[in-house]
Amino acid sequence: MSTRQKVIVIGAGPGGLAVAMQLSGQGYDVHIYEKAASIGGRTALLKQDGFSFDLGPTALNMPNVITTLFADCGRNIRDYVNLISLDPLYSLHIGDIVFNPSHDSEKTKREIARLFPGEEANYDRFMHDNAKKMVYLLPIWQEPFTSLWSLFSMRTLRALPSLTLGNHLIDELSKYFEDRRLRLAFSFETKFLGMSPWETPGAFSVIPFAEHYFGVFHIIGGINQLTHAMSEIVQEKGGEIHLNQEVTQIHTKHKEITSITLANGDTIEGDYFFLNADYAYTMSHLFSESKAPISLQKLARKKYSCSGFAIYLGLDITLPLNVHTVLFPDDFRVHMDEIMHKQRIPDDLSIHISYPTAVDRTMAPRDMSALRILVPVPNNESDIDWEKETQALRRKTLDTIERKLNIPDLESHILTEKIITPFDWENDYHIYKGAIFNLTHQLSQLGPFRPSKTPAIKNMQIVGGATHPANSLPFIIESANIAVRKFNKEHH
Repeated sequence: MSTRQKVIVIGAGPGGLAVAMQLSGQGYDVHIYEKAASIGGRTALLKQDGFSFDLGPTALNMPNVITTLFADCGRNIRDYVNLISLDPLYSLHIGDIVFNPSHDSEKTKREIARLFPGEEANYDRFMHDNAKKMVYLLPIWQEPFTSLWSLFSMRTLRALPSLTLGNHLIDELSKYFEDRRLRLAFSFETKFLGMSPWETPGAFSVIPFAEHYFGVFHIIGGINQLTHAMSEIVQEKGGEIHLNQEVTQIHTKHKEITSITLANGDTIEGDYFFLNADYAYTMSHLFSESKAPISLQKLARKKYSCSGFAIYLGLDITLPLNVHTVLFPDDFRVHMDEIMHKQRIPDDLSIHISYPTAVDRTMAPRDMSALRILVPVPNNESDIDWEKETQALRRKTLDTIERKLNIPDLESHILTEKIITPFDWENDYHIYKGAIFNLTHQLSQLGPFRPSKTPAIKNMQIVGGATHPANSLPFIIESANIAVRKFNKEHH
């Protein structure tokens, strides 16, 4: 192996950074090219008028995955970021109740006894069964799935019963919880997979389990501090990060990528390439159509997640909120059907409010607060005119928050504001169809059916939310680990 083989990573999101951390440490000449002025991709920091916001993800779960990545690179994550375990995990406003589950199972059982008397033993059973399920599914999350034959590996076959094939998540939860509201409390996370719990495979019950078992964490300064820490390690190990360097073209010859062209006209050659930019956008925009590893027709036939209408507010007051608050619509199933199938803005909104000020004074000036509001909405397969709909949806969102949380006249306390619509996600952030949660996770798009290394191009691998295993931050790190293992197998 030439220790100075040149590795190019397109995109400085967490997946690309995780690849670069590992390969720069192995002696490769690693270069990351990022179109934005800052690192992080969808985990970037948004700063405005003295306020700071996480652009995308606002919480860290399954911290063991990121802790292991740092340890494998000879680093202690706690030397770089300050992790705060949240208690409660979140406040869930479902109908006329507010459910505040905790990382402490005894606290959660007391909360369940208060709101759903008689369901405490069901919670214990759910946690016990999903602990076993997690043991079987972990190896699958780390499985490279180099071909369909990988489905028949021993560890995949051992895990098959845990996949609960044919069951959707809501069916799985019905085995445990009698109260409909409690089932919703253990399935709302699926909207961050861009899907409805009535369509998400039952195997994903391990996600609420993991939040309850490992906890949910806030990072002081925001999730972006994690990607900043990752970029520091890349550079400490000799890797280079090139910001404000948008890749506009990927050049191929004889089933290999030879070089990339930047927006400034420069052509950069490399030996091996990792694509961490939005998968479908990259395939449809950066390759010439005849050279793309997937045809535009096949790309269009894939199923994409919903999008999000995001409002970032800097307020001149503080609020009596926990870090995460979720406001549920009256009928979550109808709500998700309107978004995913009828492709219209739902009549009754689901709203996720991130309020880091509850535990973190660094993201807003003294006695003020930073608020990130996310409303699931259809992606750009819909015909929604966001120029026309933005102000009405903004008003409806703020009215819903004021009413359900009893916050009078929120509008009068806004000092600074930014709105990002699905149109903006696609046009400004280069996210295909504005589908911020990437490809959906039905069985036909899981495991070996998610994008990965392709025979069409020998010196390229894909990492990030579109790849196996899934699109949340811990899974994106796992996708990078898989890609590095494949790369090392090829090069040893």
